[in-house]
Amino acid sequence: MPETKPSVLVIVVNYRSALSVLDLLESMRRIDALSNVSVTIADNSSFVERIKEIEAAAQRLPNVKVMASTANQGYFGAARLAFDQYVSERPMPEWVVVCNHDVLIEDQGFFAKLLRIDPAAVGVVAPSIRTTPGGLEQNPFMRRRPGRLGWAKLQLVSSNYRIARIWDWLWRRKSRVKSWAGIPKSMLQQKSQRESVYAAHGSFLIFSRRFFASGGFLDANLFLYGEEISVAEICRELHLPVIYDPRLQVIHAEHYSTGSVLNRFTYQCQRDSVRYLTSRYWVPSLKPTTPREPTVS
Repeated sequence: MPETKPSVLVIVVNYRSALSVLDLLESMRRIDALSNVSVTIADNSSFVERIKEIEAAAQRLPNVKVMASTANQGYFGAARLAFDQYVSERPMPEWVVVCNHDVLIEDQGFFAKLLRIDPAAVGVVAPSIRTTPGGLEQNPFMRRRPGRLGWAKLQLVSSNYRIARIWDWLWRRKSRVKSWAGIPKSMLQQKSQRESVYAAHGSFLIFSRRFFASGGFLDANLFLYGEEISVAEICRELHLPVIYDPRLQVIHAEHYSTGSVLNRFTYQCQRDSVRYLTSRYWVPSLKPTTPREPTVS
């Protein structure tokens, strides 16, 4: 196979969910411009048998490799290892996608559309992410930066497991009601145009080459959760636009990764991420500063 220089690097982070990875790879087989895409499956300590299944499926696609880890590195931890390894061997691509394993790209022209966007004009692109079942839109994750009340709410919810579990239960019920009620036409019209937003949903983040060239990074101090705010704050400090673009569409099987109930491990990850984000971005200053990459613990 001739050597290619992909314009897009897709990093898929997986943890013991081979079936969803196989579904994603299958959906990508039908995509146009796939020769411009390099895919790395960053596998966080899956079963050996499942890794073999993923490797077999990867061989049927161009430019796909599996990077297996002997320990769970977390979401951005695994993504960062894959990214660092890639750029140590090859030139920086125009775009870097970091995504969950439980997404599907069913639009054949997805990457062709992405490659028509100027990577020098944005920091991060937030695609339209529809949940299944329900079809709810997950982007923009946040249109505006949280104020004092917003940060206080995050701290309150993460302060106690019981409070967090009640909040999670209420949020899931609200999402189900929205799914049953259907998506109002006005909402679809409201989200049909590109717009500048504060934060993109973490299940499918599209970073431009400019993001990394300007000093942006994947903060591996976040094991699970909080990557949306981390990326948003880095873009804010570097004056890089975060753009919601509904012309790019993916599907997300929500909670496939983390389950349908907030368990104590998931809560602890949420709590730790809120504490880290608060100490790094909220407490020091509300004014833009030049971000310095923290030491990875």
